[in-house]
Amino acid sequence: MAKVVVLDVDGTLMDTNYLHTEAWARAFEEVGQRVPRVEIHKQVGKGSDLLIQEFVEDGEAAEKVNELHGEIYGETQEHGFPLPGAKELIASLVERGYDVWLVTSAKPEELEHHMQLLEAEDKISGVVNSSDVEESKPAPDIFEEALKRAGSSSEETVSVGDSVWDVEAAKEAGVRTVAVLSGGAYDEEALKAAGAVAVYENCAALLDSNFPE
Repeated sequence: MAKVVVLDVDGTLMDTNYLHTEAWARAFEEVGQRVPRVEIHKQVGKGSDLLIQEFVEDGEAAEKVNELHGEIYGETQEHGFPLPGAKELIASLVERGYDVWLVTSAKPEELEHHMQLLEAEDKISGVVNSSDVEESKPAPDIFEEALKRAGSSSEETVSVGDSVWDVEAAKEAGVRTVAVLSGGAYDEEALKAAGAVAVYENCAALLDSNFPE
């Protein structure tokens, strides 16, 4: 029986994956590396360090890309909004007595914006950011840290994510993952192949299923 629910943010709760994809594409182009957006989109969900390494090897250029992405995304993040059912799912889980944790690669200023729109400030039990751990997704560190802070076992925990990186990281930590298609980069077959125990359209469909019961 699950007691703790761990939620990814970008693409799961917030409609921000395409904003990040565009910001990364423009940042890469600034350093002379034109990358098709479809390739970038499939990497969103990884830690930014690993995402950048997929396309840029030079350390100085990689640092510049990371900086540019933050600036460009910051100019567009106001266009991100909660995905269908996201606010309601959080509220319902809390009302039913579950501890809700967020795991994310979002920068602090991004997370503050998301928390306000999700009306989650006083609802969730805590947040684990990729900056809190040694290795970012798809390594399991961020989920292992969430389990530690929540005082929960992997058997008592279930996670929700939209990318194969979410699923793989959680699985490595022994946490079952239910996936949603709202991130746009992966279909049901790919998410199940990565280890998702079930796949839903979005948080609204998840809520209608009486998740996690």
